[in-house]
Amino acid sequence: MTSLPSGTSTPAAPTLRIAFFGLGAVGSSLLICLAELAERDGVELEFLVVVLNTELARDALFHAERLFDRIDFLEVSDFAPVFALAGDHAARFAGIDLLVNAANPIFNLPMLELGLRLGAHTVDLASDMYDAETERSLTFAQYGLDHAFRAANRAALINLGISPGVTNFLVGLRLHELRSARRRDLRIESVDLYLLEDIDADEIVFSWSPLVALEELAARPRLLRDGRLQVLEPFSAAREHSFPHEVTATRQYPLYQEELLSLHRSFPEIDSIGIYTGGSEVELVKALFKLNLLSKRTLPQQSELTVEAMVRAILPGMNKPRRIEDYLREGVIRRAHFAASAEIRYTENVRNDRQSTIETVGVSYLRYRGLLNSPYAGATYISYPTAVGAAILTWHALAFLREDGGELRGVITGEDLAERLPRPRADAIRRDLVAWDIDLFESVRDATPV
Repeated sequence: MTSLPSGTSTPAAPTLRIAFFGLGAVGSSLLICLAELAERDGVELEFLVVVLNTELARDALFHAERLFDRIDFLEVSDFAPVFALAGDHAARFAGIDLLVNAANPIFNLPMLELGLRLGAHTVDLASDMYDAETERSLTFAQYGLDHAFRAANRAALINLGISPGVTNFLVGLRLHELRSARRRDLRIESVDLYLLEDIDADEIVFSWSPLVALEELAARPRLLRDGRLQVLEPFSAAREHSFPHEVTATRQYPLYQEELLSLHRSFPEIDSIGIYTGGSEVELVKALFKLNLLSKRTLPQQSELTVEAMVRAILPGMNKPRRIEDYLREGVIRRAHFAASAEIRYTENVRNDRQSTIETVGVSYLRYRGLLNSPYAGATYISYPTAVGAAILTWHALAFLREDGGELRGVITGEDLAERLPRPRADAIRRDLVAWDIDLFESVRDATPV
């Protein structure tokens, strides 16, 4: 390395420009976390935030107003003209490095297409699991643009968050390590991911959209068993799972979520993959389902109104950030715990016997009250780890390109990052998760029948 002449300063790194589509509960915390990471690493950031209501977007950042001087808010009535770069939008988006869909999965493909036009990387937080293409092919629609992103030497980071996202990354790290061990007789038999969403409060507080919760939990879940996708009845095939910091085991129910399709695509040799969820919020939706309150039947003498539609109309919506903060500060929310625990089961020959081993990797977010008096006050116990997980994975992917001279091309999931990032970068991700109060845990145990 050639040293700089005396009196010459290192050239300043170019400002990183990030455009957000939507800025709700997750998007606002994601923006704050990216800003904190940039300040720590000495990187200049500018944000362009495209929203339908600027006032609500500003309110979502009510404890992070110091960031307003680096945010350009763009209020529109429809995202479509923006995706098309109609009018003066082309000038507003000139020089954007990264696009983030923090709104709705239906905007993933338009955002990816815009990223290709701009030569920008993209990030989305979830996929539409029920769109026609995904239902037909069991492949996320974003993969339709994989070749184009590879050709453009740009990355489309998909399904980032805490789950999916960090879960894929942590499971991917371990599975890639097991693969690379090159032990001929080692066979990875199954991966089962268990999720905990539990809140103890004096009010009914939904940590995410009640409508989304109803749709996902009341839909027919799917599991991969013996290499075949099985479709189950809602809230059937329940299991028990013990999470760290929980006194008793939690009832878990199958859930059709992104990790199932993603891990199956990345590790097709694994015959059995399942996603399960449980906790107080899940039990509430289960009660509605068991009482037939999610029925498609029409009401007597009101043929235009179904039971489900009536329940959806009267369910409380998501509380605004200021109300969530008040609930936490006043003790209405007493305790909240999000956790994700993945069990990886494999067998191998040990001392002439076939031994079965279960390795567990996971995350736990229990320090919810710590958000009080922070820029994140008002986030839910789900939106905060989701946003932080997405921000940390995104930041280190960008740093790998910017600082390490690495290469990321095409559509990339959390387990892809686990394979492509060097180990020091993966370790830095783990340290940052803990620094932002997302605890990690892991264990190994002998599961051979006695």
